[in-house]
Amino acid sequence: MKKEQKLYTPFELFGVEVDKGWWPLVEPVYNRIQELNQQGAGIEITQIKEKWGQLCIYVSGAPDEIRKMIEEAEKKSVHVCEHCGEPAERVWSTTGWIYTLCPDCLKKRKIKVRRTVAEDQENVKLQP
Repeated sequence: MKKEQKLYTPFELFGVEVDKGWWPLVEPVYNRIQELNQQGAGIEITQIKEKWGQLCIYVSGAPDEIRKMIEEAEKKSVHVCEHCGEPAERVWSTTGWIYTLCPDCLKKRKIKVRRTVAEDQENVKLQP
């Protein structure tokens, strides 16, 4: 008789693909999903990652309550250092990547800043 093979969700296979500075933003969402799933909700976390310097949490089968929690966490992430959790802003590096890091973490990682994302957004507003 064969042992049953466990099927893994993408979340279990890839884990949390963000640095520890954003974990406090992810944990309340994850914990609430676990609570709802214990009641039979069937919510699946498919991916947690950084994209364009912002936290992205992808789920399926989530009610509005979870979607609102995710939206809030994602909005907050653009002001929180991905690495250490201190206040930060999104910046374009000279290599073209967007990071959300505090000044200390930018310096430690030797990332050269070209401009902030906020400056880009201001420039777009100023153009006719």
